[in-house]
Amino acid sequence: MIRQVRVDGRRDLRALPVALAVWTGQLAGNRLVDMLEGSATVTRVTFWCAAAGFIMLFGGIGAAVAYRYRYARRPGPVSNVSCPSYAGMVMLLTVAGLLVGVFTVHAHRQSQAHDPAIRYSQSDTATLVSMEASVNTPLTASSVRGYDCQADIIITRFNAGRSHAPARVFAVGQQCASLDHGMHVRFQASLSPARYGSQPVWATDMTALTIISQPNAPRALANRMRHRFAATTARLSDQGRILVPGVTCGMLGQSYAGPADTGEIDTTYANQVEQEFRDAGIMHLMAVSGGHFILIAQLVLWACAACRMPRWAAALAVLIAYHGLAGLVYPSHSVLRALAMGWFSSLAMLAGRRHQSVSALSWSVILILVIDPSKATSYGFALSAAAVLGITLLNEPIERLLARHLPRTLAQAVSITIAAQALTLPIQILMEPSIPLLSTLANLLVAPFVSWSTITGLIALILAPFVPPIAFVAAWLSSCGTAVMAWVAHACGSPAWASLAWPSGIRGSLLALAAAIMMMSIIAAACRLRGNGTGTRYRRPAGERITTWLAETRAMLDDSWQSTPRTDTSPPTSQPPA
Repeated sequence: MIRQVRVDGRRDLRALPVALAVWTGQLAGNRLVDMLEGSATVTRVTFWCAAAGFIMLFGGIGAAVAYRYRYARRPGPVSNVSCPSYAGMVMLLTVAGLLVGVFTVHAHRQSQAHDPAIRYSQSDTATLVSMEASVNTPLTASSVRGYDCQADIIITRFNAGRSHAPARVFAVGQQCASLDHGMHVRFQASLSPARYGSQPVWATDMTALTIISQPNAPRALANRMRHRFAATTARLSDQGRILVPGVTCGMLGQSYAGPADTGEIDTTYANQVEQEFRDAGIMHLMAVSGGHFILIAQLVLWACAACRMPRWAAALAVLIAYHGLAGLVYPSHSVLRALAMGWFSSLAMLAGRRHQSVSALSWSVILILVIDPSKATSYGFALSAAAVLGITLLNEPIERLLARHLPRTLAQAVSITIAAQALTLPIQILMEPSIPLLSTLANLLVAPFVSWSTITGLIALILAPFVPPIAFVAAWLSSCGTAVMAWVAHACGSPAWASLAWPSGIRGSLLALAAAIMMMSIIAAACRLRGNGTGTRYRRPAGERITTWLAETRAMLDDSWQSTPRTDTSPPTSQPPA
């Protein structure tokens, strides 16, 4: 007898193990390539990983289809899903994802190793070379002394040959005013391996800059909005000049570089504000994330409902708004993750189905990592994905527990902060071995002002090229909210005891993860013991569930090798045929 399962759309975790397996495979693949660089063993290992991964992938899909087809022919009610088919598919796809992750990262590293620009950068040659490139990000203040600005580029031609190498270019003086996001340029520069950062190559000592093509019309409009917004915020107080661009575009005011005249910002004060935000545990407010996209989606849906637009038109309008927001803000890994999840939510709306956050996150991670395996080692991408996963899985039970002792609004704010930090803390430990003790309090205090500052900041960004006076009023209103954030960051981040020293490296990260798991286990046990006043659903012990899962998976795999049963189910007769 097959035990049927009802799948809760809000907790569809089937793709989560596959996404984690792809991510783990790529991290292991990076480690393997670094250990055995230049060895033929790496090529053989990745080839067999790819072969085994794809065999398991298509074999698992074929086994599941054959399994469902077999039981669909049996009389009686047929359900869309069953536990053995889910168990087998998840197991096979997880192993396949692990092996495909190793293969994709090896293919990515091999592609970079054979790129002429990257090979030239590793040759220790100091001569200038000619190249063409596309500017992929807005210009920001340089992180290297001796240069005024920097931008990420994709080298398209190198010494008359084709290339696709990602790089970071550094410029000075008038070059910073000439370059802009979306341009295709030709120049001469020196190439060298990157000393730090996400790009593998640095292009320095730029000369003979020639603009081949200007940005397209949408990109040119976005650049104009960004430059006029920088000029508008330059009229605010120091904290507004720093924080309003951060909460709106994901780029602090002192990082802007471009044609707009923004004046000088006190570097000491800017560094102090940034460090206080970091020590208070609210630095994530200065990055564009899913919160910006949710606000835009709610505003667009409200407008579509007021105009009585059909569902397909509302889904299309939300998708266009997502792309418009992604084009206005500074491109980052969190923006890419939020945009990918926005696509899945828009498609679910178009199909008339409930949005499934964990499933959308898992498939977004899988697609992004397969297309660009370099994201597997990005702290920003990992923090963004972990925060969304923690909020989706842990927010509801924590909120139920806190709602018994706190007002519901306060319980919601606290539960979101705890849920997000439960999974992001181990990653933060790898970046900085300290724990902000007042992070929950700081996030709770600034929560009422985040949406206000974000919405008014976006209004100022959109109106800056067209109605500067109204844009300045909106920017000033946004600075009123960021002033509260700056005060909270100073109160919760400046004391010496506000940060707890923690072991660094993998050991500290695993210790933080163990502490988070212990805390979540205590919360889950408290929820089960106390209940919510209406009773709780019975769940079998974990050991029994795992044993049942393994038994049903083995039964499915053994059963898939047997022949299809006879369609004639009548009992045999002892009489010979006529």
